[in-house]
Amino acid sequence: MRTRAALAVLLWLFLCCTVHAGTPALPPASYNVAWDSPSTDAWDSMPLSGRLGAGANVWVQEGSLWLYLAHNGAYDEDGRLLKLGCLRLTPADGSLSNLASFRQELDLASGSILIEASSKNGRSLRLKLWFSGENLVIQSLTEAASALVLHFGTWRDRTREGLLIDMGKRTHTVRADHVLLRDQALLWFHRNADYPSVLESEIAKQAFAVGQVHNPAQNNLFGGALLCDQPLSSGTVTPVSWQKWEGSAWELTAAPAKSHTVVVALRAQQDADPEKWISETRPLLDATRLKAAADTERERWAEFWSRSHIVLNPQAGPSDKPWLVGRNYQLFRYMLACNRGGRLPLLFNGGIFTTDNFNRIKGHNNDEVGRAPLGPSTPDLRHWLFCGFMAQNQRWLGWPTLLAGDTDLLEPSNAFYRMHAGSAAARARGLGAEGVVYPEPIQVWGLSWWATPTGQCGAEHLKFAFAMGLENAWMALHGHATLGKDLRPDIGWIKDSVRFFDSYYRRETKLLTGSEYGPDGKLRLFPANSIELLIDAENPIEVVSALRRLCDALTKLEPTLVSASEKAYFGELLARLPELPKGVRNGVPVLLPATSHKKEYNLWELPELYAAWPYRLHSVTRPGTAAIAQNTWDQLPPKRAEKVTRDYSWMPVAVNMAALGNTAEAARRIVDKLSNTSAPQARFPAFFGPGHDWVPDHNWGGSGMVGLQEMLLAADPYGDGKIYLLPAWPREWDVDFKLHAPQETTIEARLVGGKLVSLKVTPESRRKDLVICLQPPAQ
Repeated sequence: MRTRAALAVLLWLFLCCTVHAGTPALPPASYNVAWDSPSTDAWDSMPLSGRLGAGANVWVQEGSLWLYLAHNGAYDEDGRLLKLGCLRLTPADGSLSNLASFRQELDLASGSILIEASSKNGRSLRLKLWFSGENLVIQSLTEAASALVLHFGTWRDRTREGLLIDMGKRTHTVRADHVLLRDQALLWFHRNADYPSVLESEIAKQAFAVGQVHNPAQNNLFGGALLCDQPLSSGTVTPVSWQKWEGSAWELTAAPAKSHTVVVALRAQQDADPEKWISETRPLLDATRLKAAADTERERWAEFWSRSHIVLNPQAGPSDKPWLVGRNYQLFRYMLACNRGGRLPLLFNGGIFTTDNFNRIKGHNNDEVGRAPLGPSTPDLRHWLFCGFMAQNQRWLGWPTLLAGDTDLLEPSNAFYRMHAGSAAARARGLGAEGVVYPEPIQVWGLSWWATPTGQCGAEHLKFAFAMGLENAWMALHGHATLGKDLRPDIGWIKDSVRFFDSYYRRETKLLTGSEYGPDGKLRLFPANSIELLIDAENPIEVVSALRRLCDALTKLEPTLVSASEKAYFGELLARLPELPKGVRNGVPVLLPATSHKKEYNLWELPELYAAWPYRLHSVTRPGTAAIAQNTWDQLPPKRAEKVTRDYSWMPVAVNMAALGNTAEAARRIVDKLSNTSAPQARFPAFFGPGHDWVPDHNWGGSGMVGLQEMLLAADPYGDGKIYLLPAWPREWDVDFKLHAPQETTIEARLVGGKLVSLKVTPESRRKDLVICLQPPAQ
């Protein structure tokens, strides 16, 4: 008996082994999320991140382990990101029922979830869930041999009309998946080629040739294959009513054993052969290969965590809000890690970790965005599903990766604009211009939502909202300067994004006035939108700021990227650009959203402070320039201030306050943003939202990450070459951090008791460029 018990302990230690001990770069063990009771439903699930876009929601409920399986490449024929299905594992011995004890823990260091449970009938169960790339591995251990009942469930068992998967109350037709029993395996997949696509009708609305549209969902095939190291016997297929959806479940039973290893291949590939998923995955059932895969994943996680970290008040705990800010920063970065090596950006409104709507949302602006209680839904549900990649929201999936050193997580954001440069060029030509232009609400295939024949968005507040193409170009330039990312694949669309604004607005101005330029000889940017705030605006500040910074940066790049003649062109254009719109309010100088406008629309927007961040024309990185931006914030008209001063969802207040060096306000805002204590909606602490969007709100987490980073380090890669350290940091908060700065620099520092007790700069030659901004102690 003792021998068997000892072997069981050793096996469990093997299952749980991590490189946590003795590796300071790993997150503190106190940041692990642990629950001592099962969950109510999927809303209270825990994320499990794989790589290449794969992941799962994990929870224990009603005697079973449940998983929602997901892949960020699972776009259907109509351009909608869908879940792969539901997996339910039930120990036949009842070890997850009538519980005497329970613990479910997310171990950040190894990227795995560990579950220990014992029932009042004396049965015990240990589970470890982790990913080997896109392959989900579930290892179980019991004291006595027991069968394991597996159910694969789907709401796409047949084509269903009017299915609710959009919080905008729009219903959709969702078409059926294929589910097949194979020799000792279950295979399921959705094949886009089986069904007609709305893309053809979308293209027909616009002046685009089909060849100019890049469709990453073309011939897409997504699904999975389930295998087990114990013999599987198939059972019945039964109709089910699970969570908030109805569908069918396929039953398999794994033969009784003390240990089971279940491997589930999660895939989303173009022109794939799903039968190969089984042969690709079966080697993981071999113990030697499985151990090798586990070792590889531990090394990958160790490398990921070694890139950067932020730990606040490390001696505190969950009762301390700054500690929560640091913990939740790391949890959200863990969630983003599922897309390491992914080919498409995660969606701002839930990423891959969405669940059914259980009508438990309270607080935030729930009523203002029209979220009335809804009936049955599916885990595919997300608000703003129909809008696709709303660019102003999506930016928060790219910006946090820069200071974190996550080049592989930045790449999908860059690649998205790169892959759609062809249709962006066609759109520009249709508007009589050179270059490329991207709409704000951009679909997975690069076309605008609610498209007009010119390829613009038909909504009046978005028709001329082209600024985010420029911001993504600016982000790509940061990736090159900060992380050393190869700019050659992207430099074409970056330069062409600028050329569009020059050629288009010279043309428009000539049509309106007979001259290509305004009376002052400057480029006149009209008609335009100012983000979503202004309609028929002239010289919107975020566009002027972007063009000024991009033109200047392009003149400074290597000649292999920008030729001498091109540098001359961008230099001349820079001289022709209008000045930032400025005015006076209540007797003090302020920034204006535009020189003029005809109509206001969305009062949530604050375009004026784009001049502070990300463009840093009035910020701590230009000493003495931030006062006008602070005045702008302080003197906002009341009807706008009521909206823009909130902290949830995509709203960048914490980022802006950090960029202005406003320490007190930045600290207050980052606690509101990342501690998730004011109105938490889900059990997992980094399932932010919904705010304007959906749970887990990724533009909430992303904007919070950037705000915290900017409080610690601000640097302009195309500015003065300085690194501004602790520009908006409250000295009463202890912090240990490692972040990335321009010129492929890393900064590692530790602040304790208001004193900088350690500082490492790599390369050392960059130490001379540090400007330490920590405010003196209060008198």
